[in-house]
Amino acid sequence: MKSATAKSLKKANELLKSGEFREVVLDFNISADEFFELADRWAERGAKIKKEDGSFVIRLAK
Repeated sequence: MKSATAKSLKKANELLKSGEFREVVLDFNISADEFFELADRWAERGAKIKKEDGSFVIRLAK
């Protein structure tokens, strides 16, 4: 599974939209509003969000 690291909400959305990555690690302090915006947008598309080793990881469905 190809994965990438995002340093901002904008970059996370760009990486997920590109279709090139099935997993994106959020490597920044995400606010509650940003988290729920991201979760709402990507959960509709089957993404799962988990916290691993102190960072949130978004995994797209196959």
